[in-house]
Amino acid sequence: MKADDFRDILPQFLSHANAAIAIKDLDGRYLFVNDAFARYAGTPCDQVVGMVDGDLLPAERARRAGTVERDVLASGRGATDSECFLDDGETIAFEVARFPVFCGRDEPVALGLIAIEIGAGQREVFDAERALKEAQAANAQLRSAIFTLEELASTDRLTNAWNRRRFEETLEGETHRSARYGHPLSMLLIDVDHFKRVNDQHGHLEGDRVLVSISTLVRTIMRKSDSLTRWGGEEFIVLMPNTGLGRAQATARRICETIAATDIEGIGHLTVSIGAAEYLPAEAADEWIARADQAMYLAKQGGRNRVEADTRRSLTQNHVEHLEGNFVQLVWKDAFSSGHPLIDSQHRGLFERANELLDAMLSGRPRDEVLVVIESLLFDVGKHFRDEEWILGALHFDCLADHRQKHAKLMSRCHALVEEFEAGIVPLGELFEFLAHELITRHFLGADREYFWLIPEGSAHLPPPE
Repeated sequence: MKADDFRDILPQFLSHANAAIAIKDLDGRYLFVNDAFARYAGTPCDQVVGMVDGDLLPAERARRAGTVERDVLASGRGATDSECFLDDGETIAFEVARFPVFCGRDEPVALGLIAIEIGAGQREVFDAERALKEAQAANAQLRSAIFTLEELASTDRLTNAWNRRRFEETLEGETHRSARYGHPLSMLLIDVDHFKRVNDQHGHLEGDRVLVSISTLVRTIMRKSDSLTRWGGEEFIVLMPNTGLGRAQATARRICETIAATDIEGIGHLTVSIGAAEYLPAEAADEWIARADQAMYLAKQGGRNRVEADTRRSLTQNHVEHLEGNFVQLVWKDAFSSGHPLIDSQHRGLFERANELLDAMLSGRPRDEVLVVIESLLFDVGKHFRDEEWILGALHFDCLADHRQKHAKLMSRCHALVEEFEAGIVPLGELFEFLAHELITRHFLGADREYFWLIPEGSAHLPPPE
């Protein structure tokens, strides 16, 4: 390749009279240099072409340049560097950019070099800027190192869960908030069943692998606001802010079921026993942990792979379940109408039923009265689903089977949540969220819209459902 081959790609550089510009082949031989390059190389330009840096520059400059250029060609990316040297007692400084030259292909065909001389004043600014960048880089590395050390000091190295130190530091703040603002706070104490048998049969390395697997499974069920702590040996604690005992028990059961259903490679199926306890503002943290620990031992004695709860509950809620989130009334709008008078009247009625439940919930009505409202709502939902399915059958809705299946799943979930509410497992707020928003709002304004286009203007004259 000849120097002339590069003249067409250099006009933007050649216009800079003060910039030393050169093109080298992949073996490091100079193919082209401009007049200003003589200052950088310390050699007349007409003698540079065909030479390599080892012929022109002092050994250390040539070695350093070769290292940078090999990196540039290997990475395909440019790099900048600063060079200073003495010439007849004068210190000369250049800022040098090296870059790969491509000619329509993926592989570089040559290497370009641009060197701009830095005057004494500029050099001071340049040195200051470089010193600032170096200080910033060092500071960033220091912050990263401190963060890493803090993480190592506060997490369990095996499972990456919190260690006792971090748990105890966090616990103080959480219990203070719970007592001050009346937010419920619960914990789960989890113990791996027959863990000694795992170590005896498979060795401690496999036992460690089991603990990592268990901690990973627990994290899949925890909320983002919850935390997982390696409490010691095969025990873990899940700290659950803004969570009453009912919801904590429901989460614990999901953890039990998930772990029991998981086949850990090389080990098989394992189970855990879990104790749940809600924080009482007047007690010390050690007393709260002891209650959760005692509940866990009751789960062990009860046959393992189960959840037991300490039934003492926080009095900060005035014996009413904590209602998370801001609940608002459901408002019916004409835009929600399907065009079928029976479907629309039932939809409006269910909005009203949901608002009755909201009123009962927020006014603190007794549990048995709330259950009456819930049962009335579910009765109306069931009748609406049956009527709607009959109407969609008369309209020959192609996706009726799928729609009917959605109804069945929603009703099954409703009845399960109501049973858990009656048993004190699921708080009323969670039940309302599902009934009002998942069942009524999302289903009516989501899945039901799939058939709205089928309803003719004369749908009012369809025979009534049987």
